[in-house]
Amino acid sequence: MFDRNNSLPLSLFLQAERQARLDSRVIKAGMRGTMSRLAEWLSALGTWGTRLARDLADERLLRNAIRELHQLDDRTLADIGIPRCGIEFAVCNGLRTRLTHNLRLHAASASAR
Repeated sequence: MFDRNNSLPLSLFLQAERQARLDSRVIKAGMRGTMSRLAEWLSALGTWGTRLARDLADERLLRNAIRELHQLDDRTLADIGIPRCGIEFAVCNGLRTRLTHNLRLHAASASAR
Protein backbone atom coordinates (compact mmCIF):
# COMPACT_ATOMS: atom_id res chain seq x y z
CA MET A 1 0.00 0.00 0.00
CA PHE A 2 0.87 3.60 -0.11
CA ASP A 3 2.72 4.91 2.85
CA ARG A 4 1.94 8.60 3.15
CA ASN A 5 3.38 10.98 5.66
CA ASN A 6 0.99 13.94 5.95
CA SER A 7 2.86 15.60 8.78
CA LEU A 8 4.59 18.96 8.45
CA PRO A 9 8.30 19.33 8.82
CA LEU A 10 9.29 20.06 12.40
CA SER A 11 10.46 23.64 11.71
CA LEU A 12 7.13 24.55 10.07
CA PHE A 13 5.24 23.01 12.96
CA LEU A 14 7.27 24.98 15.52
CA GLN A 15 6.71 28.21 13.57
CA ALA A 16 2.98 27.54 13.39
CA GLU A 17 2.87 26.76 17.10
CA ARG A 18 4.83 29.94 17.93
CA GLN A 19 2.50 32.01 15.74
CA ALA A 20 -0.55 30.44 17.40
CA ARG A 21 0.83 31.33 20.85
CA LEU A 22 1.52 34.89 19.71
CA ASP A 23 -1.98 35.20 18.23
CA SER A 24 -3.43 33.87 21.47
CA ARG A 25 -1.51 36.45 23.52
CA VAL A 26 -2.65 39.28 21.24
CA ILE A 27 -6.26 38.13 21.47
CA LYS A 28 -6.05 37.80 25.26
CA ALA A 29 -4.52 41.28 25.59
CA GLY A 30 -7.27 42.73 23.42
CA MET A 31 -9.92 40.94 25.45
CA ARG A 32 -8.41 42.20 28.72
CA GLY A 33 -8.54 45.79 27.45
CA THR A 34 -12.07 45.36 26.15
CA MET A 35 -13.27 43.73 29.36
CA SER A 36 -11.62 46.47 31.43
CA ARG A 37 -13.39 49.19 29.43
CA LEU A 38 -16.66 47.26 29.66
CA ALA A 39 -16.29 46.98 33.45
CA GLU A 40 -15.64 50.74 33.71
CA TRP A 41 -18.69 51.46 31.56
CA LEU A 42 -20.90 49.14 33.59
CA SER A 43 -19.65 50.72 36.81
CA ALA A 44 -20.47 54.20 35.49
CA LEU A 45 -23.87 52.97 34.35
CA GLY A 46 -24.56 51.50 37.79
CA THR A 47 -23.53 54.75 39.48
CA TRP A 48 -25.77 56.75 37.14
CA GLY A 49 -28.68 54.37 37.74
CA THR A 50 -28.25 54.55 41.51
CA ARG A 51 -28.14 58.36 41.41
CA LEU A 52 -31.22 58.46 39.18
CA ALA A 53 -33.16 56.14 41.49
CA ARG A 54 -32.17 58.22 44.54
CA ASP A 55 -33.17 61.47 42.80
CA LEU A 56 -36.51 60.00 41.75
CA ALA A 57 -37.20 58.80 45.30
CA ASP A 58 -36.33 62.25 46.68
CA GLU A 59 -38.59 63.91 44.12
CA ARG A 60 -41.42 61.57 45.04
CA LEU A 61 -41.05 62.44 48.73
CA LEU A 62 -41.19 66.14 47.91
CA ARG A 63 -44.29 65.72 45.75
CA ASN A 64 -46.00 63.71 48.50
CA ALA A 65 -45.22 66.40 51.09
CA ILE A 66 -46.54 69.12 48.77
CA ARG A 67 -49.69 67.12 48.12
CA GLU A 68 -50.28 66.57 51.85
CA LEU A 69 -49.81 70.26 52.65
CA HIS A 70 -52.20 71.28 49.86
CA GLN A 71 -54.85 69.09 51.51
CA LEU A 72 -54.68 71.14 54.72
CA ASP A 73 -57.02 74.09 55.24
CA ASP A 74 -55.78 77.68 55.32
CA ARG A 75 -56.04 77.99 59.11
CA THR A 76 -53.84 74.94 59.70
CA LEU A 77 -51.31 76.23 57.17
CA ALA A 78 -51.32 79.61 58.94
CA ASP A 79 -50.67 77.84 62.26
CA ILE A 80 -47.70 76.11 60.69
CA GLY A 81 -46.54 79.42 59.23
CA ILE A 82 -46.89 78.58 55.55
CA PRO A 83 -49.05 80.57 53.15
CA ARG A 84 -50.80 78.43 50.55
CA CYS A 85 -48.76 80.06 47.78
CA GLY A 86 -45.52 79.19 49.64
CA ILE A 87 -46.05 75.46 50.07
CA GLU A 88 -43.65 74.42 47.28
CA PHE A 89 -41.00 76.84 48.49
CA ALA A 90 -41.35 75.68 52.10
CA VAL A 91 -41.09 72.01 51.12
CA CYS A 92 -38.10 72.51 48.82
CA ASN A 93 -36.19 75.06 50.93
CA GLY A 94 -37.49 74.52 54.44
CA LEU A 95 -39.14 76.95 56.79
CA ARG A 96 -37.21 79.86 58.16
CA THR A 97 -37.71 79.53 61.89
CA ARG A 98 -36.79 82.04 64.52
CA LEU A 99 -33.87 79.83 65.62
CA THR A 100 -32.36 79.43 62.14
CA HIS A 101 -32.95 83.13 61.46
CA ASN A 102 -31.09 84.06 64.69
CA LEU A 103 -28.27 81.64 63.85
CA ARG A 104 -27.88 83.17 60.39
CA LEU A 105 -27.82 86.67 61.87
CA HIS A 106 -25.21 85.56 64.42
CA ALA A 107 -23.08 83.90 61.75
CA ALA A 108 -23.30 86.99 59.54
CA SER A 109 -22.28 89.32 62.37
CA ALA A 110 -19.42 87.01 63.38
CA SER A 111 -18.03 86.90 59.83
CA ALA A 112 -18.25 90.72 59.56
CA ARG A 113 -15.92 91.17 62.57
